[in-house]
Amino acid sequence: MVKSILVFVPDSLHLNKSGYLEGLHKEYDECEAYYITNDSSVKETTHAVGYLSNDVTKTKTRDTKAVHIDNLTTKISLVNYGNLSASNVVKIEYDYHAFCNCDGLNEEHQYGVHFKFLSNNLRKRRRKSADNGRKSASIKLFTFIITVLDWSLSIFNATRLMWAYSATISHFYNNLTGYKWFFTEIMREKRVSPKVGNFLLSKIFDLLLGIILLDLFMENEDVIVNLIENVRETIIYGFRDLLIYLMGSPIGLKLNYAFNKSLGTFFFYHISLWRIFLITMQPYVKEYFKLLVLPGAFGFSYQVAMLSDLVSIATFHVYCIYVYAARLIYLQLKGLLSLWRLFIGRKYNPLRERVDSYQYSQHQLFIGTLGFTVLLFLLPTTTMYYTVFVIFRLAITIVEDILVRIRFLLHCLPIYVLVLWATNSPYMTGSVRLRLKKSKAGVATFEAHLKMLPLVTSVRKFAPNTIKPSSSLSWGKIFTGVLL
Repeated sequence: MVKSILVFVPDSLHLNKSGYLEGLHKEYDECEAYYITNDSSVKETTHAVGYLSNDVTKTKTRDTKAVHIDNLTTKISLVNYGNLSASNVVKIEYDYHAFCNCDGLNEEHQYGVHFKFLSNNLRKRRRKSADNGRKSASIKLFTFIITVLDWSLSIFNATRLMWAYSATISHFYNNLTGYKWFFTEIMREKRVSPKVGNFLLSKIFDLLLGIILLDLFMENEDVIVNLIENVRETIIYGFRDLLIYLMGSPIGLKLNYAFNKSLGTFFFYHISLWRIFLITMQPYVKEYFKLLVLPGAFGFSYQVAMLSDLVSIATFHVYCIYVYAARLIYLQLKGLLSLWRLFIGRKYNPLRERVDSYQYSQHQLFIGTLGFTVLLFLLPTTTMYYTVFVIFRLAITIVEDILVRIRFLLHCLPIYVLVLWATNSPYMTGSVRLRLKKSKAGVATFEAHLKMLPLVTSVRKFAPNTIKPSSSLSWGKIFTGVLL
């Protein structure tokens, strides 16, 4: 079976001088392919796949197979292929500059494997050329910065338990990780790739927006401090009113009066303690307001992280009450389940981790029945408090998750990608379009151009792959945790 010969030729190939054609040769089961990866001929190279001259008979031939391109007629000839005719040759003229700047193809069918191989090798050649032209001082500088970032991240990892619940410090840690990726990506790509440009412009936008808002905070310091105080009092008094309502007969429910009053009084006491703490901290907030908002100078995302911490502090009493109610209803349900096994003659065996049959005495049955009745009649009161505070806890969790997603969005705003996509940049291409040209001297000729990716695909593909939303909500886990 005679194989086809595919020859990938840059559309900007310089025909004004003779020399070697630099590229790669690869054999497949159904064809052979020559990938010319330089649009200029060279005098000497160890990666020659052919020759460029005006006379194939005067070309310095070697024993290896090669292709020859006439620099006058652009005719392709085969060297050391015996009697194989030009009718077996398929010439593909590809957009050289677009393929050099493309960051990867999506095409997987037909000629996709060839174009992906060609694109990857053009990128390697581009990086090698950038390495040769790069100054050693910049490499040393980037290496030093990456080393400092690694050292800083190791310190943060060692002290993670101290700051894991602070959104501001966590955001600072994520930013250090992002900057490490930024410098590593520049050293690897040897250029400003769409991902790097997207990251850089989003950080600049985040910083400018943060500085503008910080200036507004400084000018309206008293208004903001008073607003925080009013919000705090509104939340606390709102929960007090809610507890008073629950201690009565909410929506006509007939609850256990003594147990209901005890729970309400306990939660009242907890809210009062938290209010005293916040009132004690209020003078320090006013005095050190500028220091507290200073991290906002690093960007709007830091201000969002500080707002997330502020929400967590202001609603800490809600979280505590939710934990108390959740633990109480868990113990009650656990007790009811254990006592229910008593009625059916079952008992949990912790050694074998299974439920076995068991013969109970009359005293055990009496005490178990009494305990089951008490727990069952107290369950509606506990369930009411648990349901109310689960709803509040879910609301706070949703707010915090929204703030996390805003920080992530600010981290990877597609500003640079939108500019490149609007200007039809080759960076935003991702699939190959072939067009048949008129055959010359029996050689089938195609033109290969890259098509623009859809906007949504471009945004997803070139988003900086540094961090992901760390606390995105999973509704399945939430409902499992609430119901079980």
